[in-house]
Amino acid sequence: MKEASDMENKWQTSQMEAAKPDLDQFMDFLPNAHYLKILLAQLNRHYDPEIKIMFQKRFGWYIEVAQYDGVLCRIIIHNDYFSVVTPFPEFSRSYLEPMLQVMSNEFKEQYAHVTKATKQFEMDVTTEAEMEDVIYLVSLQAKKLRETQKV
Repeated sequence: MKEASDMENKWQTSQMEAAKPDLDQFMDFLPNAHYLKILLAQLNRHYDPEIKIMFQKRFGWYIEVAQYDGVLCRIIIHNDYFSVVTPFPEFSRSYLEPMLQVMSNEFKEQYAHVTKATKQFEMDVTTEAEMEDVIYLVSLQAKKLRETQKV
C-alpha cells in the first residue's frame, strides 16, 4: 500500500462532481495506463467479463469487472498508480503458498497480512510483475465463481 500521498487522491477529488468517465478517461489519468490496458485485455481474453464503471464515495469512480453473477475484481485509481481488489476465496491459500517465491515483492508484503478471516485482497499495480500477480488472483476468483455456477 502506498503512504499518505493518497490522502489527497487527485482522481477521486477530480471525479467527485464529474460525469461518469469512460475507460479512456481512466487511461488518460494514469501514468502507468499500459498496465491497466494489458490487465483489461487479459481479463477480456480469458473471461469475457462485464466491465462496469461504478461510483463509491470512498473511491470515486472505479472499474468493476464481473462474471458469473459475481465480482472478479475492482480497479481503484490512485494518484499515480491503480490498485486491484479481488475477493479472496477460502481455497486461495493452497494455490498461493507454493507460488510465493515467484510472486512480486508487493504481493508478498500484502500476503503477509492474510488471515483466515481475509475476504478480499488489495494489491497496488506499478510493475508488470504486480500486474501478473493480479491476473493470477483474478483467476482464483474466476475459478470460485465458475464452481459456484455449477452447483
